[in-house]
Amino acid sequence: MFKERICKVWSQLKFRGCKVNVFSISSLVICLFFYLFFAVYDGAIICVDSPSYIGMYLSREPLYPIFLAILRSAFASMGDFYLTIAVLIQSVLAALATWSLVNFLKKELKVSIIVSYFMMLLPLLTSLLCRFAAKRSSMYSNSILTEGLTCSLFLLFFRYLLEYCFHRTMKGLVLANFLAFILVSLRKQMYFAVVLLAVSIIAIYFKSSVKKGIFTCLICLCSILPANLALDYGYNYYVHGLLGTHSSDNRFLATMIFYTAEEEDADYIEDRGLSELFKSIYVICEENGYTGHDLDKGWYDRVEHFGNNYDRIQIDTMWPMIQEYVHENYHGNAMTLEKKVDELTNKIIVDVFPAVWFKLLSIFMDNFWSGFVMTVAQLRVSLVFYTAIIYLAYFVLLVRNIKRDGFSKLSVLGIVTMLSVVINVVIVSAVIFCQVRYMIYNMPLFYISGLLLLEHNVATMFSENAGNPCRNSSRRPR
Repeated sequence: MFKERICKVWSQLKFRGCKVNVFSISSLVICLFFYLFFAVYDGAIICVDSPSYIGMYLSREPLYPIFLAILRSAFASMGDFYLTIAVLIQSVLAALATWSLVNFLKKELKVSIIVSYFMMLLPLLTSLLCRFAAKRSSMYSNSILTEGLTCSLFLLFFRYLLEYCFHRTMKGLVLANFLAFILVSLRKQMYFAVVLLAVSIIAIYFKSSVKKGIFTCLICLCSILPANLALDYGYNYYVHGLLGTHSSDNRFLATMIFYTAEEEDADYIEDRGLSELFKSIYVICEENGYTGHDLDKGWYDRVEHFGNNYDRIQIDTMWPMIQEYVHENYHGNAMTLEKKVDELTNKIIVDVFPAVWFKLLSIFMDNFWSGFVMTVAQLRVSLVFYTAIIYLAYFVLLVRNIKRDGFSKLSVLGIVTMLSVVINVVIVSAVIFCQVRYMIYNMPLFYISGLLLLEHNVATMFSENAGNPCRNSSRRPR
């Protein structure tokens, strides 16, 4: 009783007749201080991919180059200072996203003050892991990369998706839908958010009205996908004079084709010049040990080999050689030739895929399991066992919660989080290799959900033992 009174007084104080939520204010201050400190301390970090966004390359999705271009125009007289402004905006957004999600969950699930502070720390600790454990020398919030926006916007998307799942509010649906559009316009990987939105909508209406769920899902998809396409077309026409989408999406699957193929697979390509080009690329990859012929190695060694050689195949070998071939054999402006590179790359995929699909499936399964590891930890032999334990614990807690409370808000949080993990892992594993920057989106969500499931299960276990079952209506089925 005394503890409840202290928590109530601490969480809501009266100041000059107005209620002041101390946790809300303090958590916002902590988040802002944390992210802005590193923004100032590290400054704007230019990464390998940064020039392609700054230079507005055709291969990039439109929204992040537009974001940088607007700041560059607004601060034109200050040189590269606009990049510092970008980092400051990204850092404030990261703080606001963390604050918004944590305060929403605290209110909806009636989480205690102490657990709420631990919940708030988890996204911050995830950022610190990127800064120190992953040896990146920076967090994504102060890097000139799409992740500088997408990591934060995904937390906001998840928060409004939960609001819709909990209450079926139009506000939650509209904002989740809008944020999904923003996310896919920033980074193609974020289509996993669109899939998560669609699956969640159908699941919500599964028992009551499947037709309504499908209709709502189609409305969302018909607003996100055409709008994204229109933005892509309009941006490329305005910036590059090309009425079309951005380029280079198919190079990821082409890289996997070269990794799994044999030299004689070039015979499947009908175009003789393209077939010889395939052989030339393949020979270089084979001689340098980039290809995956040693598929009888253990799982960890296979994943390491694929991850280490992916960029060597794509960036160092395949892509520049196809570009050189196009420039030597075709004529046109830069944009036309870049689209021709896409066309030839797609031809390689279509012709060779039937010969290597089974090996691609093997690579997919290796990536699939590594993706689960990378979502909660680094890919190290010593952490694989830890990963198995923590996923098992998560499932046990989630199943126990569903058995006790049905599809309560906490159960829905646990299920949607796990759906998000699985969908992201599947999409990334199918086209590229799993690494921190692709898996980081769900790490804070997984640990937040796990923490709340653990706290609630422990609390209910003690209350049951004391003969006083928990009656928190926010955690029981409606």
